[in-house]
Amino acid sequence: MHRLTLSAILFSFGPVMTQAIAQNADTRPSVSLPPQTLQPQLQQMTDPPGYGQAAQQQSQPQSQHWNSRSAQDQQLPLIGADKLLESLDDLDRPLTPEQATAYGAAVQSNLPMTPEMIRDYRRRVDEAERAASEPPSGKEPRLVSDAIRMALKPESAVSVIATAPNTVSVVSFYDRTGKAWPVSSYVVGRADLFQVFALQEGSNKLSVSALKSHGYTNVIVSLVEESRPIILNLQTSQDTAIARRDITIEAYGPNAAVNPTTISEKVAPGDKVMMSFVQGTGLPHGAVQLNSSDSDTDVWAFKGDYYVRTSDTLISPSWSSVLTGPGGVHAYRIRQTPVALVSKNGTVERVRISN
Repeated sequence: MHRLTLSAILFSFGPVMTQAIAQNADTRPSVSLPPQTLQPQLQQMTDPPGYGQAAQQQSQPQSQHWNSRSAQDQQLPLIGADKLLESLDDLDRPLTPEQATAYGAAVQSNLPMTPEMIRDYRRRVDEAERAASEPPSGKEPRLVSDAIRMALKPESAVSVIATAPNTVSVVSFYDRTGKAWPVSSYVVGRADLFQVFALQEGSNKLSVSALKSHGYTNVIVSLVEESRPIILNLQTSQDTAIARRDITIEAYGPNAAVNPTTISEKVAPGDKVMMSFVQGTGLPHGAVQLNSSDSDTDVWAFKGDYYVRTSDTLISPSWSSVLTGPGGVHAYRIRQTPVALVSKNGTVERVRISN
């Protein structure tokens, strides 16, 4: 049996290989043995010269046939032909033409691409997926968080929630005492452009996400035990998106912590100075933060007064203005003093203030 050359392997993929095998089989001499006894058959099979000469005569036409096809077969554009030949050379035995044809067909069917082609294909897929995940503008929007106060009067300004595809904005509602105000129901103008969900039943939070790259609509929110609706405008933005917005409603909700101090507050909802100290961000120019002995109490000096931000109740000194924000955080405006008394979990504690 002869080891197949590269031209033989390549040629085995085409129909000419089948024809060549058939021609070779047709030209092979057919031997018809007459009936003989067992002993003459053994003598004929053990005759080395006759057997060797017969094998050599049969092998020459086949070898000449493969060599005559080698120049033409090397022109066939078969993928991985060199690798196929190397893998055949590693075998410990030669292959018949039928085996070579089956082997080549299996390689061509299961492994049609070379390793280089596979790496190039995966690189192109990775680039396409990366481009598809990027925003149309080519950059991710800047996420911001803020807090606003909203009155329920008809002439009140409508809050705008800017969001972007692939991001989620959360809107929370609180009453004027800082307690959570649960959402009763809501209606979205264009549900095909924006998706709005309540985070859970009885929650005061709504999640807003954009379904399209460009869109505009509004949402009407109804709060528990409040007949007046809240209207929010929703719009897409490529540059800036709201990650979190805390909305304090200038009314008392079902969970309001009502006390005489809270009821007597006189700060208007539009007092931006007090709102900035409640939030602890966006402070007015000239505000200087002071040292406080209580890590839960922040103090600033601004225009001759002290502004105290704490979740506890200020007892002394008396304050001239107070504003409560989301989460029950208070901002007090007091006169300058080195010591303040606060009620923390029913216990009066002294807070020392210094520059």
